[in-house]
Amino acid sequence: MNINTCIDELIEYAKNNLFLDELDENFARSGILSILGLKTYEAGKPDLAKAEATEPDKIISALIKAAEAQGLTTKEAAPALRARLLETVALKPSQFNDLYADLGGKGSKKADAFLADYIRAAEFGKSSNPAFTETVTEDGLCVAAVGEGKEELAPVYLAIDELVYYAVGNLLLDAFDEDFARREIANILGLDSYAPQVVDDEKIDGLDRPDVLIAALKSTATEAGLISEDNAAVAADMVMSALSYKPSEINTLFNSLGSKKGMDFLYDYSVKNYYIKKTALESNIRFKSDYTKGGLELTVNKARPEYSDAAEAARGNTPEGGYPKCTICAENEGFAPTGKAALRTVSLELGGEEWFWQFSPYGYLGKHGIAVSRTHEPMHVDAETVGRLMDFVDRFPQFFIGCNAALPGAGGSVLSHDHFQGAEETLPMHKARGAVGLVYPKYPLAEVEVLDWYDSVIRVTSQSRQVITEIEEDIRKGWESYTNRTLGIVAKDAEGKHNAVSLTMRKQGNGRYCLDIILRSNITSKEYPDGVFHTHPEFRALKKEANGFLEAQGLFILPGRLEYQMGVLCDCLVNKTELPDDMAEFKNIFSEIRKENGGDMSRVEAGIYVKAEFGSVCERILENIAVFKTAEETADFLTQLGTFVRK
Repeated sequence: MNINTCIDELIEYAKNNLFLDELDENFARSGILSILGLKTYEAGKPDLAKAEATEPDKIISALIKAAEAQGLTTKEAAPALRARLLETVALKPSQFNDLYADLGGKGSKKADAFLADYIRAAEFGKSSNPAFTETVTEDGLCVAAVGEGKEELAPVYLAIDELVYYAVGNLLLDAFDEDFARREIANILGLDSYAPQVVDDEKIDGLDRPDVLIAALKSTATEAGLISEDNAAVAADMVMSALSYKPSEINTLFNSLGSKKGMDFLYDYSVKNYYIKKTALESNIRFKSDYTKGGLELTVNKARPEYSDAAEAARGNTPEGGYPKCTICAENEGFAPTGKAALRTVSLELGGEEWFWQFSPYGYLGKHGIAVSRTHEPMHVDAETVGRLMDFVDRFPQFFIGCNAALPGAGGSVLSHDHFQGAEETLPMHKARGAVGLVYPKYPLAEVEVLDWYDSVIRVTSQSRQVITEIEEDIRKGWESYTNRTLGIVAKDAEGKHNAVSLTMRKQGNGRYCLDIILRSNITSKEYPDGVFHTHPEFRALKKEANGFLEAQGLFILPGRLEYQMGVLCDCLVNKTELPDDMAEFKNIFSEIRKENGGDMSRVEAGIYVKAEFGSVCERILENIAVFKTAEETADFLTQLGTFVRK
């Protein structure tokens, strides 16, 4: 039988018999794939009637047989594999025991019948690892360590125990689940033994992130030959997932806390379970360019890969093997091959549809995250998009939220999947004031203004959702069909559509919606084959990639290579030497710094001048992407639509 169908039948069985929550379905499937060593998956055709059986024998046996046929397991390993697969789709002891207690606990006919049925359905009592037992106590189900370890593996056991102790204090690991988690970690590392160790609690109590503990686990497990250096990061990711709440538990707690506390909790949890590697992010360079008109901010992000063009970005955001379909699909949650075993998301309803929110591991700015449609469909901007953005800020008014233009080469790197980006931070453009005021006669109380900003931005402010939606639609549709060959603007040609908008929504303190509409174009020419309204060649040393909606709002995400290159620039400036051959693309930048600041400078001065020049270059990049070069030209475009008049 097809192995994907076998996997799906086990999932359906667990939903029917083992209380597998819908929010944990992808997570459980990812666990099964990891256990089997599979990096790809396609939806199977499960026999739903078969999955309604109250005993797992036929379903689990079929899956093991399919795994054997593909060389993923052996007959000798089958019993342990069978137990581990069922453990993956079953409730944790704490989850089961809560249900058991709710039904009356030991002595209650209803509770004891529930216990007997669950033991049979989960084949509880047949642990996947000989170092642990499964027993029934007065509280319900219990996983316990046998306690007979190997002396030479004591450092590994200690590293595990330190992480378990950390998880109790930081990841809400329940006492009933401590050995349950230890067993999963042992299985991940290929350990068949364990003995408890004495943990230095004072060392761990002060930690707000697990970096040193993970480093200890990696080094001890590698030294013991349990994992290789190449797969140490993936193993650590899986270990942290084993210590973390399941997605359904995260959602329950998130929803109970309210919008602000819920987001704070999820972000903090994502740091503490090592999905967001905050220590690494804190090493990123970020500075405000005070010499720029708009107070631009620049960050050298060492965590994120650099893509030179839209095609490379698309390839970089498509997992090897085609599963999940892209790097932001819901199926990534818990999936080790994409580095997202420890990822946890929360469900959202936007525009009456199912979306979800997750924090970004790249952390471009404060509490940076993405809202993603649960349906894998291409990015698009329409009236429903505006409604979804308003839905988000209604629930999370402390965040701004927005979307890139749905055009290759104009910002978005994951155009195949509809999503938004947001953060709990104020960007430079948000502080920009109006340069030209306009009136929309149908709704004269709405505020419409062209911003005093580098690129072409129109701000619409109103308390009415309908007003915001209608005005945005008028501007968007007008822009999508606008051609002005004198300015190099072409709405559509043989290569397709070229005009689109990028949107950013905020909720003001007075309850009014504030929508910034950024006009974008990806038209190309012989002179600018990468884009007329794109970073021009003389500035590509700083940023080769398309400029997304964060750059358009004054926050430049620059590639990690610049950390080294900034150092080389400073060295050459201080020592009055020429740039090395591999820095030739910085020739113009280097010359400008010398011309502006003279030949003699200290190391500190050189650093200041380099940062100032980078800010100046970013200003010019924003001018490059501006479709209209002045606020007056942008206002002229609006009045030509026939629905706006100047104040």
